[in-house]
This record gives sequence, C-alpha cells and structure tokens, in this order.
Amino acid sequence: MAKGKERKRGKIVGKAIAISVFLLLLYIMMPTINGLVKNPPSFESYAIPKEMTFKFERIITINAVGNYTLNLTIPQNNQFQNVSVEDLSNLKKRVVNEYNRTVWSYPLKNDSKIKLVYQGKVLAKVWNIKDSLDVNAIPQSLKRQYNHNESLIYYDEKEHTYVREIVIDPYEFRDVAKKLTQNDTNVLEKLRTIYNVIVDNFHYVSERKGLPSSAVETWNRGDGDCDELSFVFVSMARSLGIPAWVEYGLVYTQGTWSPHAWIGTVVPTKNGLVKVNIDTTVEVGRENLGLGFLIRNADRIEEWQDDGNSTHLNSYYTFIRGYYENLHYTEQVNVFYSNQTGKITIPIEGTQFPSWLIMTILAIIIIAVFIIIIRF
Repeated sequence: MAKGKERKRGKIVGKAIAISVFLLLLYIMMPTINGLVKNPPSFESYAIPKEMTFKFERIITINAVGNYTLNLTIPQNNQFQNVSVEDLSNLKKRVVNEYNRTVWSYPLKNDSKIKLVYQGKVLAKVWNIKDSLDVNAIPQSLKRQYNHNESLIYYDEKEHTYVREIVIDPYEFRDVAKKLTQNDTNVLEKLRTIYNVIVDNFHYVSERKGLPSSAVETWNRGDGDCDELSFVFVSMARSLGIPAWVEYGLVYTQGTWSPHAWIGTVVPTKNGLVKVNIDTTVEVGRENLGLGFLIRNADRIEEWQDDGNSTHLNSYYTFIRGYYENLHYTEQVNVFYSNQTGKITIPIEGTQFPSWLIMTILAIIIIAVFIIIIRF
C-alpha cells in the first residue's frame, strides 16, 4: 500500500512538474502567439527583391543655339540607397547645395554632351503598421510645412507670358476627400482609401511632354503620369490634414533607368511618427493588390523630396535656364548591370487567415495538451 501511495504521489508530482513546464513554455511563447493573432499567416503572398546593385551610364545630349545652364540633381545617400556618380564629361561645373539637394550646375553654350556613370546599391522597404493614430497626432510643424498649395511656373506660348499654375491643390479636394474617407478612423485607413481611389479609377499615361498637369486637371481627365498621379494623391492627403509630398528620382523598368516620381507621407503610431512611401503607378489601372502601398521597391534612386516650397519645386523642374533657341534635349542610358537579390515576402491583403480562427486553433491545441498531461 505504501508503494502505491508513493507511486500516486510521484504521478501527482510529475504532472505538477509537466504542467509547470507547459505553462512556462506557454509564457515564453506568448509574444509569438500574440504575433500570430495580430498578423495571421496568409495562404497567398508575393515576393519582391530585397536589394539591387547597379551600374549604368547616362548620356545627356543638348542641341541648342545660345548660352544656358544645365542643373542636374545628384542623389544623396540615405537609409535606402548608397549611390556614387562619376562625371566623365570634363566640362566646367559648380557644385551647389540648396533646398536639401546637391546640384551639378554646368554653364553651357550651343550643342553640349554630358556623360555620367551611376553606381551603387538600393534597398527595399515594407512598412507593416497596425497601430495608426488619427490626424491630430501629427505634429503641427509638419502640417504647416506641407498642408497648402504648391505651384509651377510655365511659359504660355500663345500669350507670350509666364503663368503660375497650382499643381498641388488640397483646397479643391477637401470635399471629395472628406466624403470618400468618412468611414475611416485613422491616417492609415485614409491613405489606403486615397490609394484605392486612384488605382481603381485612373489610367497611367507615360508619353506626356512638358511640365505636368495640375492635380485638378488630372482628376478631371482620369489619367496621368507618375508626377500627375502623385499630385492628386498629395492634394487629397493634404486636404485631410495629412502631410504628403512628391519624391523624385530614377526607376529601373523594362531594362533601363527613367525619371520617376512617387509619394512620401507620414503615419502617426503609438510608437511615434513613421515616414512611408506609396507609389500608385505600380498597379494603377490594374488589379488592386496593394503592391504600391507602404512598399518601397529596390528599383529606384531618389534625387530629391519636395519640401512644400513652390520656389524649390520650380527649381527642380526647370533644370535648364538661359537664353537659347531651338533647344532639343535627349537622354541615352547604357546599363552595365542591375542585379536584384534577396527576397521579402509580402502577404496579399484579403488572403490572411482570420484572427478568430488562429485563436480557436491555438486554444484547441493548448486544451488538448493540457488534457493529455492530466490524463497520462
């Protein structure tokens, strides 16, 4: 009988130890379990390259009669890019640092040719934000910097005069943006609604020449290039009190490098303000899977971010100034290599397992293990 009691006591002690170990393991695994519930796995996903190393030659040819200055914005290094630019032209130039950008300024006369070699590495970034706050959590200083009109100056050949046109116009979009986002409760939801409106209702046009159309004209027309679609997005975001701006640079597409523009904005969270990127041209006019929302692909070189100042915006667009006639500007790009490596896997929205299902499965597993320990 004594042996039976000892055996029974040993079983109880063993179960107590097993339960204690199980509870300890459960406690250790709580962050992982919490992560599964908050970010359930997806049964459908896609992958983007993690980084790209590149080298290419950019040849600028200008045919003109007269004296003029060519101002080229040179990329600055940041957390997403490490880029060097070598000038093979042997032409006189000034290096100017203004408006948070570096400019190589070439005083030229008549026909000219500039040859530059770009080399470096760019990184991809995916923002996974789940705790967005509303607009009132954004600093007032940033709102003052961005939440207003911006304009470009162009020459009206019919009237033979310079005309100022508002291209970013939050005031014109205030009513429509407010109506479209009336059910959204935070900044992230509002940004996604704007993204959906543009991607689902606009078409991409890449052959437009001259200065970009205004946001209002683009909205009424229903199509636009990267600059114009960015103007629409930025105007709508600013109309809701969300600071947003256009970022300019080069993008690798269809085997070459071309000028490109995309959107920068901010999302306030419980852990602070997060700067993010959005690119409506990634899937505008096609199936909306969110491939351009809070994703910065490893395919672009940033040259400059709009700082909310129209004078600075005009300076970026009017990169040729002077007194000339019959000017013809062309660019040729020779790619030496563009190697994309690594992989970032991104779940496709709408294909994630429901949180309640994850919680149910986990609860069943925990209860089953607990029963096994008790019974055996």
